[in-house]
Amino acid sequence: MGKLEKRILWGVIFGALVYAAIALFTDAKGLLASLASFPVSVVLAALGLSVLNYALRFAKWQLYLKKLNFAVPLGASLNIFIAGMAMSVTPGKIGEVLKSMLLKERYDLPVARSAPIVFAERITDLLGLFVIAGVGIATFDFGRVAFGAALVLVGLLIVVLNRPSIVHKLLNLWEKLPLVGHLRGPLEQSYEAARELLSWRLLSGTTVLSVLGWSMEAFAFYLILHALGAEHATLQSASFIFAMTTILGAISFLPGGLGVAEASMIGVLMLMGIFGDESSATAATYLIRFTTLWFGVLLGLGALGWFRLGGGGLTPAESST
Repeated sequence: MGKLEKRILWGVIFGALVYAAIALFTDAKGLLASLASFPVSVVLAALGLSVLNYALRFAKWQLYLKKLNFAVPLGASLNIFIAGMAMSVTPGKIGEVLKSMLLKERYDLPVARSAPIVFAERITDLLGLFVIAGVGIATFDFGRVAFGAALVLVGLLIVVLNRPSIVHKLLNLWEKLPLVGHLRGPLEQSYEAARELLSWRLLSGTTVLSVLGWSMEAFAFYLILHALGAEHATLQSASFIFAMTTILGAISFLPGGLGVAEASMIGVLMLMGIFGDESSATAATYLIRFTTLWFGVLLGLGALGWFRLGGGGLTPAESST
């Protein structure tokens, strides 16, 4: 088993342990009953909404490739994009830099210039979630400090990256460091690519795509809540809970936000009175995480296997023969 497969396996094992631990602290019989009686039609609807989210995020990926002048056939681009979702269970989804490695492997595109695409994806994902959560942050008394702190940090990061004079001073300091100073060149390449991807015009468009994409999964959460009997849950409250707990999971930097996203989602569902029992809150959490995070991981594993078999497009050398 290679290093890549081991990282995915450890993420899956960690996820299984998290869900087992959560189940120990809830009514297992009630949880199983809620899951067993849950309508298959709603699961399929949630999966369909996740696919719409992936499609919008793929559109964002394509915009980034175009901005950096990377000519990748559409089929291969889609294959590589989906394969990257297998690494969603790595800290901060940083493992999705696998997409850059696959671009290098098949099309000899420089990792130093393509890796910032993954960084830009995460930044705009967070901005999209901030917009969705922001709609309810003044109404619902939860997570305001974390929301504000994370928003300020992301905002400052974007501002700094759009100030070349500041970044070049930092790179000059980096160059003087022992052992890693020689990486100044690749880091400068990555920065120039990141600055292109986070230019204000492109940033606004890709953030809109992120808002639309994550809204699909927030709506899936709303459908799941109602299917479990939470009739008084509004689309606003469902969207706020989904976005806010996803943000908390992301800034925890744990693999896929595992543990933090689940525990906070269960807690907020109880705190806001969406459910009166932990088993229903846990069932809702398990279902939304399966139809979003774990569904993506499964699709990613399939796409990665297809890529390894030579699917998804030809290399430039193969296409010329």
